[in-house]
Amino acid sequence: PSAKPNDPSSAIAKVREALDNLGKREEHLKRKVDQELAEAKKFTLAKNKRDALRALKRKQAYDKQLDNVSAMIMTLDQQRLALEEVSATKVTVDALETSKVAMEAATRTVKVENIDKLVDEMQELHDKQNDVTQALATPMFADNEEDARRELEELEQEMLNQSMMEVQPSAGTGQAVAAPSVPATAQPMSALPSAPTTTVAETDEERELRELQESMAM
Repeated sequence: PSAKPNDPSSAIAKVREALDNLGKREEHLKRKVDQELAEAKKFTLAKNKRDALRALKRKQAYDKQLDNVSAMIMTLDQQRLALEEVSATKVTVDALETSKVAMEAATRTVKVENIDKLVDEMQELHDKQNDVTQALATPMFADNEEDARRELEELEQEMLNQSMMEVQPSAGTGQAVAAPSVPATAQPMSALPSAPTTTVAETDEERELRELQESMAM
């Protein structure tokens, strides 16, 4: 589609066309200046002063026209830059206007109360998910520390009783004798009968048994 007369792009096109024509005119004048200068040099070498002066006068006239054309080119070039800046500004403004209209159309159906409701629903879903995660992370069977400790103590006592009931070889005959069982509740040292005044030699097995009973009574 053709541009409107008052459209910046149309004005830019006209300025560029004028600059192109002036550029061609400038190149023509430069050639004429060079041509007249060459003629003046030729006549000067031929001692033809009159024709040399005429060539220089024509050169000066072309120089003046060339200066005017160069000035017009500079003016039009500045105008072209200004028009291109205006055109870029217009494109930016049009884009902003289009964007504003699109945003208005998009937000026309959006209501603040709907957004608040949506945020509340999302928060509720988030809380439910946290509850599910915590529930899944809870052990299915709780640990019973007290029962475990009690069972360990019973196991240790059973192993101790078994070790005391082990058959040990007799010192003289090699026959096995069973160690006496240890009462469940150890009696205090004061309740034990006092040792006889006369020292009786005890075997290694008797001494070991006595030390064990003493350590359990402590």
